[in-house]
Amino acid sequence: MRNLLAVLFCISFFYVSAQSRIIIEPSKEYVQHLEAAKSHKLELIKDNKQLDKYTNQGKLVRIAQRGYGWRIADLSHSHAFLIPKGKDVLRNIARDFVKTTGQNFFVVTSLTRTLQDQNRLRGVNSNASSNDSAHNFGASFDISYIRFNHNVRIDSKLQNHLENILKSYVSTGKIYYVKESKSKCFHIIVRNY
Repeated sequence: MRNLLAVLFCISFFYVSAQSRIIIEPSKEYVQHLEAAKSHKLELIKDNKQLDKYTNQGKLVRIAQRGYGWRIADLSHSHAFLIPKGKDVLRNIARDFVKTTGQNFFVVTSLTRTLQDQNRLRGVNSNASSNDSAHNFGASFDISYIRFNHNVRIDSKLQNHLENILKSYVSTGKIYYVKESKSKCFHIIVRNY
């Protein structure tokens, strides 16, 4: 009897929670960014099996832990892969960052996520979308704007240089980006230019 009551309580709790959940319509900007990610013709990456399939087919390529102008943070909710065009964009942004700032580097904090990763992330990051994410299509990565050269602190000069580079990529139609204040990163979406 006690087990039955516990089960009924859990069912009623989840039912009430689901009924009281507020569904927020995605913004036009969010839809635009998601469409850009989907335009690369990669289906939503549901799990590691599908991630492996895309890497074996060359539809996703590995991103090195260290590159000219970037480092990859320890990834707990994403994988160091991007679509080939995404890898090119990351390399070019990093190259321009070094050209502009000297021998500095930025830190990439997130790349491709499976749907399973996205669901886990939602539990610890309120910015993680409850809808599909551009990260789920291998066409998005995040660059911290408070992590440069192994330091975690605000560096307005380096942050401004990085943002100016991103703005130039937006103006040439290569990316969209969002400055996320909670996670202190630039969320970059690769366009199909």
